[in-house]
Amino acid sequence: MIRKQLGFSMVELMVAMVIQFILLAGMVYVYSNSRVMFTVNEQLSRVQENGRYLTDVLLHDIRMAGYSGCRSIDEVVPNNIIARSPPTFASLADGITVFENGAGWDNPTALTRVAGSDVITLQSAQGSGVSLRANMITDTAMIQIIAHPDRWAANDLILISDCSHADLFRASTVNHNHGTIIAHDNIANTGNQLSKAYAKDAQLMLFDAHTYFIASANAEPGLYQYSFNSDTATLLAEGVENMQLLLAEDTSGDQEPDVYVNATAVMDWEAVIGVRVGLLMRSANNVATEARAFAFNGANANTSNDTRVRKAFWSYAAMRNRIN
Repeated sequence: MIRKQLGFSMVELMVAMVIQFILLAGMVYVYSNSRVMFTVNEQLSRVQENGRYLTDVLLHDIRMAGYSGCRSIDEVVPNNIIARSPPTFASLADGITVFENGAGWDNPTALTRVAGSDVITLQSAQGSGVSLRANMITDTAMIQIIAHPDRWAANDLILISDCSHADLFRASTVNHNHGTIIAHDNIANTGNQLSKAYAKDAQLMLFDAHTYFIASANAEPGLYQYSFNSDTATLLAEGVENMQLLLAEDTSGDQEPDVYVNATAVMDWEAVIGVRVGLLMRSANNVATEARAFAFNGANANTSNDTRVRKAFWSYAAMRNRIN
């Protein structure tokens, strides 16, 4: 006898569909949570990477502030500036200037600085030193050098020093045809006379002053480095909300930090031997599940009550050229 084949009943079909929906909802929930965690971890990794990179850049410049080759530049007397548009320092010995909350800083760029953040300017010789190929005949003569590893160009700021004297000038021309010959005439300088006719024991080094400040472009704050040499501002990394600087002051003369103060409380800038740097970094997007307060420099940094991921980076660098 042929038996009829029967399908699922309506009740069985509904039960199967409910089970399928439960399994599907579980899979969607697990996938959604995994995706959120992946996004949070990815954003946090970028925050950490940018924070470490910026810290390395700042600490390197702080350590080298005032460097002029064989001696610290504040020990070289006299030092002479003939370059047009030089770094805005009273003398070459002023290797560091900090503007508390940016007060008193004259922004040379078209960028909009983020209020409430400190600004720091550091100046030093850069790269490797180059020796003279021959003694200068007079203090106005062109300078002949042995090698040219850094490929200097016209209008570069160059420091020449023999450990007792130093001159800062802009190269008016750099001729590479027969060795390298550097001119320092009135085209790029206020005069063409150096403080002395340097001998072959002198060295030339590229000189620059870097200003670090936070500015906002396309609604995203970032840390910028302004170069006096090239008169350009370079974005180092985005996602920087705040930068706070504390100056380590040696009040006892033992070359150890005695107090950490902000720029307005420094009693003697020549006694500043290091800088404590604080950077507040944030993620590019709102990725956290809920808004949370975040403490930075004694205050809540999440004033907009958003769901970005934040991390603070605090570090210290000693100014090597002020420590014997």
